[in-house]
Amino acid sequence: MMKTLSPLKAGLFALLASSAVFATTVNAEPIQGCDHSMGEFHRNGDRMAHDGMHRMFEGLDLTDAQKADIKQLFAEQRATRSEDRPTKEQRLAHRAEMQALITSATFDETQAKAMLSAQQEKRQEHAIERMKVQNQIYNLLTPEQQAKFKARFEAQVVKEPRS
Repeated sequence: MMKTLSPLKAGLFALLASSAVFATTVNAEPIQGCDHSMGEFHRNGDRMAHDGMHRMFEGLDLTDAQKADIKQLFAEQRATRSEDRPTKEQRLAHRAEMQALITSATFDETQAKAMLSAQQEKRQEHAIERMKVQNQIYNLLTPEQQAKFKARFEAQVVKEPRS
């Protein structure tokens, strides 16, 4: 009995040792070109989406009136988003529904698709709201600022295509 456990123990030890070695090779450096750590992203929710929106309009020499109007648009969007936010009870119910689906003896694909389509619909609504705000901000710009924005936007699209 002792000899059969020894190879098992040796194999387990080798597995643990190799996983420990690979675990230490994880690269914890921030993403190149990103000013925010992942911790900040998670703490601030969709902060990166707003920072991206702010960056879109950097360098356009906005007037104080334009800055005030943009700030007001962001405040209105933030208020709308907080009204749409699910309650704690709704989040807990969703989590329980997901857990029941995953831990069920049989998988209900129809229910899974319904849950995913509801999530996708919410994401789509939020994306449309962001685009509306971006359009409103764009329309606050002077023709010269709009031309500069378009040139920068095109340069960014060519520079960093998403796949």
